[in-house]
Amino acid sequence: MLDTSRNFYGVTDLLRLIKAMSMNKLNVLHWHITDSHSFPLVLPSEPELAKKGAYGEEMMYTPEDITKVVEFGMEHGVRIMPEIDMPGHTASWAEAYPDIETCTNMFWWPAGADLFNRLAHEPATGQLNPLTMNTYKVVKNVIKDVVSMLPDSFYHGGANEITPNCWKSNKTIQYFLAKNGTLSQLLEMFVNSTLPYISNQNRTVVYWEDVLLDPNVSVAASVLPQKNVILQTWNNGPNNTKKLVEAGYRVIVSSAEFYYLDCGHGGWAGNDSRYNQPPSTNLGNGGSWCAPFKTWQTIYNYDITYGLNIEEAKLVLGGEVAIWSEQADPAVMDPRIWPRASAMAETLWSGNRDSTGMKRYAEATDRLNEWRNRMVTRGIGAEPIQPLWCIRNPGMCNTIQPFKLS
Repeated sequence: MLDTSRNFYGVTDLLRLIKAMSMNKLNVLHWHITDSHSFPLVLPSEPELAKKGAYGEEMMYTPEDITKVVEFGMEHGVRIMPEIDMPGHTASWAEAYPDIETCTNMFWWPAGADLFNRLAHEPATGQLNPLTMNTYKVVKNVIKDVVSMLPDSFYHGGANEITPNCWKSNKTIQYFLAKNGTLSQLLEMFVNSTLPYISNQNRTVVYWEDVLLDPNVSVAASVLPQKNVILQTWNNGPNNTKKLVEAGYRVIVSSAEFYYLDCGHGGWAGNDSRYNQPPSTNLGNGGSWCAPFKTWQTIYNYDITYGLNIEEAKLVLGGEVAIWSEQADPAVMDPRIWPRASAMAETLWSGNRDSTGMKRYAEATDRLNEWRNRMVTRGIGAEPIQPLWCIRNPGMCNTIQPFKLS
């Protein structure tokens, strides 16, 4: 998955990514196109969204750009699955349609508020209002244009990280809640109004796991028919995968503990008092919520069907590494992704154990070293995993004693 909302990636960057994916036999690019930060997608039915929501004219994807990306993907055996996250993560819609948004242009974490009472999981603030009829007019225009331009059979509808206080700040929603309505009913209202519309476009709908598992705002399984819905898991590793397949859902695994490539680079919020500590202080995760950095070995080690029986494992469609772009852009895209994504590709296609059941770390290291160099010669800026000396002296950089983690 690549997030192109927080920081923009040009078409040439996307084509290079698709080329590298094809080399590595990764066949689906989950394109997280929009989010709260920017709306870079030019839509014929709703041109104001990009005109007012993109970072600038040079940071938009035109219909011609989309066609180029989709066709290049087809030529290289890579599907392009679009995601337009909603009803949360939509602050970028507000400049074009302030009437359908709640808590827009507000400071994301009010002074004195605890973590639960912030207005957004991160800046910027804004969520679609399920009680406003114009919301659905705009949303359906967006969906119609996206499925027209991006023909993949999967459409990712997001539906993650609904921030309760953002909805609660709206007077219309306050009245709804005062009449014994709930935030989960608001989300259910939104899903019931949009899921059938997406399905009627001959699309299978993918949502993040939050839509079913979030402890504060979620919907009942009866709202999400298993035949039409796939859920993507990102929390709690194998435990949430188990919950979803037990409920009968097909699952895409993107467990943050193993597959989030942006983790481990520290926090990005300014004025963070966690860093104002004496030099001897243990800063723990360094400000990164999903630290530590996910090494290629961590990724290689992960079994996305761990703890599942044979029938449950059949519901796991595959795995997906993700790069959220708070601290990434085209300048670091290649080394942030490669060759760590290559490690996932090998485990998903070939497993990570030899014929005796032992993990193949030694030979995988040699293989990944060679493969990284091949990618570099083909124009992919993959980062090194060892000194060149190790490549020239095979086996001499391996360990022969078992490590015990303290």
